[in-house]
Amino acid sequence: MRDVIIIGAGGYSKSVIDSLDKEKYRVTGFIDENTEKKSHLGFPVLASSIEGLKMQKGDFVFFVAIGNNKKRKKWFDELERRSLEVISVVDKTAIVSKGAKVGKGCFIGKMAIVNNGSEVGDNCVVNTRSLVEHGCRVSSHVNISTNTVINGDVIVGEGSFLGSSSVTIGQIKIGKWSTVGAGAVVIRDVEDEVTVAGVPAKIISKTTMLG
Repeated sequence: MRDVIIIGAGGYSKSVIDSLDKEKYRVTGFIDENTEKKSHLGFPVLASSIEGLKMQKGDFVFFVAIGNNKKRKKWFDELERRSLEVISVVDKTAIVSKGAKVGKGCFIGKMAIVNNGSEVGDNCVVNTRSLVEHGCRVSSHVNISTNTVINGDVIVGEGSFLGSSSVTIGQIKIGKWSTVGAGAVVIRDVEDEVTVAGVPAKIISKTTMLG
């Protein structure tokens, strides 16, 4: 049994705790930047930073339960810099093909599917009932929201966010740090650092990773 500390005491952590393998892990508590928060879901908020924890290296494993891709990346990178162990959480109802690869720090939610030949990078969210079809390449720090479909051989760039119930047809490339709006249908490649929405999806704004 390993003791896990969850970073982020918000709504996302409810799904994480529900899907956590209770035979392997027990929740010790949270790290949360809100210094006024003392407990969450019946567990203590232990600190607002990693420095605030009283621990020896190896005492705990970690999971970053933050939906915002930029913030989740920041925490994941900090854990990696400190050589702290980050776990993935895969719900027991999810289907991950034996021919698929899933990186560190990922969440695969209820009834989500990652199909044969697909690769999901580190620190990704594949949320409830989402489908990552065969041969897809999902880069690190991506959030694939509830009920989203990405069809075969799609490439999703680092840090992109795919909104709920969006559909991306096969063999499309979605650029880095881009956003696909909820319900959008992507039928052509998406540039880096843009937001697309609609049916079919079109650019509605441009962003930057630092924005």
